[in-house]
Amino acid sequence: MSEKPKILIVDDETIMRNSLTKWLEEDDFTPIAVSSGMQALEILEKDEPDVILVDIKMPGMDGITLLKKLKEKHENIPVIMITAYATVENAIESMKEGAYDYVMKPFPPEKISYLLKRIVEHQRLAKENIRLKKERKTFLHIAIGVVINIVIFFIIFYFILR
Repeated sequence: MSEKPKILIVDDETIMRNSLTKWLEEDDFTPIAVSSGMQALEILEKDEPDVILVDIKMPGMDGITLLKKLKEKHENIPVIMITAYATVENAIESMKEGAYDYVMKPFPPEKISYLLKRIVEHQRLAKENIRLKKERKTFLHIAIGVVINIVIFFIIFYFILR
């Protein structure tokens, strides 16, 4: 990835959004911070982040509901659920609905940074793997074409010399 990975932050707490934005900018990410699930869905109509951080407990649309909506249209974007109100139930539901991970507040910035870097590197490797498979397939098609042309050449050459 040549450009900075985009991280969408969805949290109704201004302090958390601002802190995450500052930490992520310092760690060479491009954060996009919004305060609600509806705003997140609007952003996703125009832009596709590499990872989404979602607070579970928010007014209006909660994080689990947002996660379900995200996975309907953007199933390949990893979503990390964050919460200060951790319960076994919402952790299980988050993972069942497709969350990549579940992190309890407060958390050290290094924990989120490490997790995001690991996800972005995994995405980069997956894209590189797809690219290499396409290149290999193209190379094989070319090689088969060359072999067929050589065989045809020798068949024609054989009949000419007979």
